[in-house]
Amino acid sequence: MDNAQGALLSVVALDAAIAGFVIGGFWVSVFLMRSFGNKVGYSLAPLGFSRPSGGVLGGIAVGMVVGVFAIVLSFAVNPLSAFVLERLGYSAESTVQRPFMEGLAGWVRESPGIAVPAIVLVVVVFGPAVEELVFRGVVFNGLYRLGTWISTRSIGKQGQAIPHGKVLFVFPALASSFLFALLHLEPVLLPTLLILAITLCALFQRTGSLLPCVVAHATFNSFAISIIVLDGLNVLNVPI
Repeated sequence: MDNAQGALLSVVALDAAIAGFVIGGFWVSVFLMRSFGNKVGYSLAPLGFSRPSGGVLGGIAVGMVVGVFAIVLSFAVNPLSAFVLERLGYSAESTVQRPFMEGLAGWVRESPGIAVPAIVLVVVVFGPAVEELVFRGVVFNGLYRLGTWISTRSIGKQGQAIPHGKVLFVFPALASSFLFALLHLEPVLLPTLLILAITLCALFQRTGSLLPCVVAHATFNSFAISIIVLDGLNVLNVPI
């Protein structure tokens, strides 16, 4: 239980530091650009802090649909991924997620009144918000904007046509999505996380907002948290 609490606190501290670094770095960059005469605002809209193009309710709804899609997808992809890994001679045993989840379930069993709200707040709300800020708002969006800028410069110098939006989308989406999947340190989950991440990149590009992405990510995480809570409360004997 103590290990679970310590791990959760580490997640909070790391996520808070990353969020502070990203937002602080953004504002420092804006200040430096303004000092050189560039007309840029301090709004966080370039990072995805904006109203979704389809409205807030529409953004929440599409995010929930994407999250449910990812959950359903995991039922088919994860067993297949484990089978392939085992056939290739690699272990499909979870060495990161499963011990963490078991520790959280033990904490729920001991102190449900504290554990359940804390786990939901960190894993369903705070964690997804920070991860989406980093992987979609910064990495994907930064690479996408860089690609657009390079293409715009190229057409001015060489008279070439700007690549189609789908072409500009592919590299930033793949780069940010592979990074997102790999940093979760779970080979079995890698295909599902990769598909989810690419879908979230498309969702971010289409809506111009992090809100649908955060909702989708939170919905996906909520399934695992439901298993942890149900197991910890001895409501259902479900495997973790």
